[in-house]
Amino acid sequence: MHPTAPENTLASIERALRQGADGVEVDVRVTADGVPVCHHDPSFERTADDRRALSMTGYADLPWIGSHRVPRLSEVVDLVAGRGQLVVELKPPGWPALEAPESVSAVARVLRRHALGHVTVSSFDRLRLRAFRNLGLGCPTALLGRPAVPLLGLVRQSQQDGHPDVHPHVSSVLARPEHVSPGLRMTSWTVNRPADLAQARALGLHAVITDDPAAARALLERPLADAG
Repeated sequence: MHPTAPENTLASIERALRQGADGVEVDVRVTADGVPVCHHDPSFERTADDRRALSMTGYADLPWIGSHRVPRLSEVVDLVAGRGQLVVELKPPGWPALEAPESVSAVARVLRRHALGHVTVSSFDRLRLRAFRNLGLGCPTALLGRPAVPLLGLVRQSQQDGHPDVHPHVSSVLARPEHVSPGLRMTSWTVNRPADLAQARALGLHAVITDDPAAARALLERPLADAG
C-alpha cells in the first residue's frame, strides 16, 4: 500500500486523478448494516491488522486504514464525478460467506442517487453481476477475468450475459492478442510494465487499469513509433 494514500481510500483516488488518470477502479463490499464501502479484502487483517470480517462489522465500527477511514461508495462517486470514469467492482462474499443477497441492491441504491454516466460496474462473479444488471440502472457492466483465463471464453461469457464491456487480466490479452476486436470495449488489468502498456496501446484497448497512472500517461502520450 502507498504510505500516504492506501488503496481504496479517498486519498488514493485523489492522487490517481491528479497524476493524470482518466478514472479509477475501486473494490466494493457491504457492511453488516448495509453500507457499501470501498475495501479490497473480506477482512481488515492486511490493511489494518484487524481480523474482523467487513460483512459482519457495522460501518461505525470499521477500523481506520492508518490515518484514513474506509470510504463509503457514495463519497467516491461524488469525488470522481466530472473528473473521470469510475469502475465499481462488486466483490464476492468473503469468509465467512454470510453477506446477504441484498448487498447488490444496496450498491444499486447508492448508484441510483447519482448521475451514472461515469460509472461502470464490474465483477468476477457472473451471478452477482447479472443480478445487478437485472436491476435496470442502465450503467455499463463488465465481466472481469482472472489471470490466465482464456480471452475468447471470457469474451463469449460476457456477450452471453449481455455486458457491453469485458475486463480481462493483462496475461490473457497478451497470450491471445488476436482475440482483441476493434469493436469490443475491452479494459485490461493490471497493466504496469512499459512493454505491456505499449502492446495494449497498439492493440487498441478501450482502457487499461494500472498502479502507476503517471508513468502510464507519460508512455501513452508518446508518439506510437516511440512507445515500444
